[in-house]
Amino acid sequence: MSRKVLTVLLLLSSVVSALADETSYTPKLLLSAQRLRRLKRDRERKTSRWTNFENRVNTVADSPERGFELALYYAVTGDEAKGREAIAWALSHHSTRQSLLVLDWCAPLLSDEQKKRLSLVPLAVVNQMSFEDARNIWFRSIISDTSPEGPKVDTLRSRLKIFMLGDYRDADQLYAFCELVYALRAATHDDLREVDPHFFSVLPSLLLLSAKPHDLNSPSWKLHAAALALVALDPNLPASQFLQSWALEDSQTLREGPGVAYELLWADPYLPGVGYQNMDTWAYDEYGRLFARSTWEPDSCWIEISAQTVQQENCPANWREQTVTFGHLTLIPMTDRCVDIPHVANNESVLVWRLKPGQKISHGKGKEQHVTEADAAGIWRPGSALEGRACIAAH
Repeated sequence: MSRKVLTVLLLLSSVVSALADETSYTPKLLLSAQRLRRLKRDRERKTSRWTNFENRVNTVADSPERGFELALYYAVTGDEAKGREAIAWALSHHSTRQSLLVLDWCAPLLSDEQKKRLSLVPLAVVNQMSFEDARNIWFRSIISDTSPEGPKVDTLRSRLKIFMLGDYRDADQLYAFCELVYALRAATHDDLREVDPHFFSVLPSLLLLSAKPHDLNSPSWKLHAAALALVALDPNLPASQFLQSWALEDSQTLREGPGVAYELLWADPYLPGVGYQNMDTWAYDEYGRLFARSTWEPDSCWIEISAQTVQQENCPANWREQTVTFGHLTLIPMTDRCVDIPHVANNESVLVWRLKPGQKISHGKGKEQHVTEADAAGIWRPGSALEGRACIAAH
């Protein structure tokens, strides 16, 4: 055979292989074609994330995430032995989410009987639908191309209020929420975050500020995984870029344990990141909730003030009695009937707290007195141009 003919055959073989790769099965859940290509590049380049993941798959047979890990390994490598092991695990264990991921990611290996058994995994349907339950219901509906027998989008929107009021700090809830958003976008093109675009645009930075210093510097693997998944929802948000820089710090990388599969799945080093140390060190929202920290160091003073609680870590013993600063924020306690509001620059803010919920405050000069009221947490935010004396209004 001539060298020219051999060259042509090799080129044709490469083209056929490329076409086969492009037309191979693409999962419906979480693993978009783009994400799958990135994971395969990780494998080709033997990145530390891939090496850590492969080591876990090959050495930790009793992992509680075994079905998920084996199915992900098969989706990336095409290793049929690992894929069939994932199927066997899912058929012998009671893990709804993992069974559904195996059903989707290992579809080319499943017999009709196995598909039927995995598609009949029990789904919880309760009055207070959790995001985990809703996610699982939508996962199954997407795989089977049927309408979900469970929570409609409007029902889920009403559930979001609880999430925004604090459930987002629960790593399990946050992670399930992220997977649910992916599922809904794939199935209906609806995005749950449209209920409150502002809240969800700042949620990545709010997650950082609401974390206590120890949790921020030594997060659980579940919080780390949830943060990576949240970044992936919309990596172009400025807040996502702060969270991305935190989650990709070398000290945060998950090198062992059940989190390594999530690290591989969600951590994308090609996404933009901006040092989270450049963020404002405080956040106050319309829910009457303040999070603030003096610095980003592990021993920084951190506070949370809301209608439900006042918490602190590493702060001076008398911090509630004094005016304290957190970056560009000046926090003033209303320890007397009146308080002086200082002049602040355009990039600075003042909050007055230790008021009663809804308490009225009188402020202004001379006859130009105005009355406003504190929020549900007893916090009042003076206007940016306001300075001078503010007092508790007479009844």
